[in-house]
Amino acid sequence: MREKKTRKIAPAIVRGSERLISQSRALAEEQLLSPVLNLLQGLLAVINEERRVVFVNQAFMDFFGTRGPGEIYGARPGEIFKCAHAEGTLGGCGETEDCRMCGANQAIEETRATGAPATREYRVAANDFRVRAMPFELYGNRYILISLRDISGEKRKAALERIFFHDILNTASSIKVYVDLLKAGVIDGDNRRLLERLESITEALLEEIQSQKILVSAENKTLTVQKNLISAPELISEVIRQFDEQDIGRGKRIVTAPFSENIALVSDDSLLRRVLANAVKNALEACDEGSTVTVGYGQRDGTALFWVHNPGSIGEDVKGRIFQRYFSTKGEDRGLGTYGMKLLTEEYLGGEVSFESAPDKGTTFTITLPIRP
Repeated sequence: MREKKTRKIAPAIVRGSERLISQSRALAEEQLLSPVLNLLQGLLAVINEERRVVFVNQAFMDFFGTRGPGEIYGARPGEIFKCAHAEGTLGGCGETEDCRMCGANQAIEETRATGAPATREYRVAANDFRVRAMPFELYGNRYILISLRDISGEKRKAALERIFFHDILNTASSIKVYVDLLKAGVIDGDNRRLLERLESITEALLEEIQSQKILVSAENKTLTVQKNLISAPELISEVIRQFDEQDIGRGKRIVTAPFSENIALVSDDSLLRRVLANAVKNALEACDEGSTVTVGYGQRDGTALFWVHNPGSIGEDVKGRIFQRYFSTKGEDRGLGTYGMKLLTEEYLGGEVSFESAPDKGTTFTITLPIRP
């Protein structure tokens, strides 16, 4: 069996030029640049106009297991990353047909062409990186600073989240199917009531899972927005109905505000429904049995308004933190309700979320949206 040879990157003295060595020395001796780049924990490298590395910081050397810059200087990025296309071809790194699909090469070439920073994702071996290229000039020479951030963990987490939500939604949906089949059979009154409760719990479970899935997608910037014509009265009726059999609404009333104006708007009905459901859920949690939560809608100055009122009030020490992620007055492992409302409304629906609260007036959350995006 043939022994596998370990390829080493030749030092700059072997394959480089006096100019390359001079550039490497100038960057290493630069009183401000070198200390700052070495202080930073990110993987940083500087390449010259020939795409050859002339400087790397300590974090870069530690990551790639090199004993000193002499093992890296003069190499092209693909050689350091041990890219399969960086050797065995005449042009080498950046010159092959496959290089056009390389995220690192795309970022470098875009920066060279536009003179502006560029960011791409780059996968090599078992690692995923986010590559950012930024041009700069020093002593009459033009360089590109390359920043690498290992996002392998983020990629794995995103993949696991997709699998988890897919599997758990399938399981919960299966329960719903069997509940519907049981309801279609002949069942006496007591059992039918139990079955209706089971159906309500299953629907709430599905809704909660779907809400968390949407929130994760929104935070990961992968959420897509649909545009639909929405009837405000129909939407509010659907939102109120979903709390009819839930324990959170037991002993409390949800009513539509009198004189609500019949309006229609263009937005994502699924996302807006979840924002309003979060607002109603928070209002129900904030008030005691016997209380009434009021939901209203209308328009003002060409915008659509939705509001949810409850008789409770928010303390002054809490108001400034109400939209913070993970903050909640209801204990640990809570706090995505108001945060999720603001994230979906302002980042994806193009609207705003605000609230007013006082002991004598209660608390009102208002969602303002464009009637047409």
